[in-house]
Amino acid sequence: MFNVRSEIVIQRHRHKSRTKSSKIKSLLLPNNNYLREFSSITSLHGIMYLGEPKRPLLERVFWIGVMSLVMSLCGLQIYQLYSNWLSSRTILTLDNNKYGIWDLPFPAITFCSDIQLQHIDNRTIGNDTFNKETEDVINLLCNKFELYKNVTLKIIDSKYWEHVIKNHKTDCKNLIPMLFWIQDEIYSPCDYIQPIITSYGLCYSINMIPHHQLLHNNYLQSTSFLNLTQADIIAKKNQTIWTPETGYSPNATPFDVPWRVTGDTVDNAVRLIFDLTNKNLGDHCPKRDSGLTLIVHSPVDVPVGIQPTAYVTGSSMLSVALSLNIIRTSHKIKTWAPKLRNCYFQHEKKLKFFKIYTLHNCEIECRANNTFNICGCNAYFQPRDPGVPVCGTDSLECIRESSTIGYSIFKKTLNMSINIKGCNCLPSCTSVQYDFETVEFFRNWTTNSTKPKLVLTEESALVMIYFKRKYVIDIQKTPLMPFNELLGNIGGLFGLFLGCSIISFFEILYFFVIRLYFDRRNRRKAKSKIMPSFILES
Repeated sequence: MFNVRSEIVIQRHRHKSRTKSSKIKSLLLPNNNYLREFSSITSLHGIMYLGEPKRPLLERVFWIGVMSLVMSLCGLQIYQLYSNWLSSRTILTLDNNKYGIWDLPFPAITFCSDIQLQHIDNRTIGNDTFNKETEDVINLLCNKFELYKNVTLKIIDSKYWEHVIKNHKTDCKNLIPMLFWIQDEIYSPCDYIQPIITSYGLCYSINMIPHHQLLHNNYLQSTSFLNLTQADIIAKKNQTIWTPETGYSPNATPFDVPWRVTGDTVDNAVRLIFDLTNKNLGDHCPKRDSGLTLIVHSPVDVPVGIQPTAYVTGSSMLSVALSLNIIRTSHKIKTWAPKLRNCYFQHEKKLKFFKIYTLHNCEIECRANNTFNICGCNAYFQPRDPGVPVCGTDSLECIRESSTIGYSIFKKTLNMSINIKGCNCLPSCTSVQYDFETVEFFRNWTTNSTKPKLVLTEESALVMIYFKRKYVIDIQKTPLMPFNELLGNIGGLFGLFLGCSIISFFEILYFFVIRLYFDRRNRRKAKSKIMPSFILES
């Protein structure tokens, strides 16, 4: 009995000394063949040669080098693939032709007369402040290139600005006596035309979304002094009939603005007759001969800062051929963040002055906010809150600074604090673009008038606008590589370089976490049963 106990003590002493020397080894390699067992059954390439017993050290070093090189190349390829996926996530593709010109509106047409004010010799004479501010309004509208230096103000009270425009503007009826929309002859076109202030002064827009549907009340109130369209059906329609994102409402009627055309023939053209005579205008400005600046644009864009389409003069005919493009965003990337897909849906970006988001409207609002923050006023053509003063001629330089980040070729530095990028303006996820080609030629209207109700003179001009093709170029923004393709490509690289799959990762997890845990637990249980059983057997 004494010998048995002394043997137990000796065995315990040997077990403790052996445990200290192989603690780490037993942790990772129970039964001394843990890695060897894993290498014999795993699908990973090269691992089996590392775990094969009785192989020379040189072979093991060789396979360690090979595995390290292959894993490095695999990691590099995966990094490049992921970087490309992050930097070039979308691509523009031509989609199947789902749209015809009937599905989209005709563009808005805005025209601005050179003669902005008339009968200014009969203007009201008031107090000193009134006279100076009205003179500076005239200065702004009529003398853009040669300002009268005797009257220059930093700000103009909005009520004086409104007074001058309201009482001395060039009326729409004096500019456009007739409009032909396809085959409909409209002899009172100004009933359907909306006035709008742009950088060219007071302009008039045809087929633009009605102001009360496009503009928020704060912007709408600052233009309320203008006589808006008199057509009750347009003025009282509260529901927006068309937006680029949703298209036309199912209950839209042919008269609802924006109007459409049905084809690309001459019979589907929109024709505008302009009268450019300077009679009965009194003392008007500018003094130079009258002409019109024509702007063709999207019905949901306010024509502020848009490049003009053409310049119209008397005794001329202008032909404008349009082509229509629509850019849409695939539903596959609708769940992406706006910065990743580089566009906004209507519900994702709200504007202060506009009810309908477009990139152009966002940039207009951004410049208006910059101008107000820097100059304390807004340019006469910018949206503004009621009561905000209009910038006078002495603030023109400040307006330019706030709108163009103060860029000048003679400056050494840029004022990057005035940056339109800070407004986070992105394109709309669905937008309609109108491209155009213009041809202008001389016509002697006094010998070519055929309409009995229409008297054309030497100062008359005809503008004909039409689509040159029936189909619409449908461009769709789609993911360059969807996430499932990215995952497949990464899996392909793992398979090519390492011969592994998703199951291989679960094998590693199983062997080095789950199986290791249960093996160690089973060994501890077995050890706890060794001593008692050994004593009983003795």
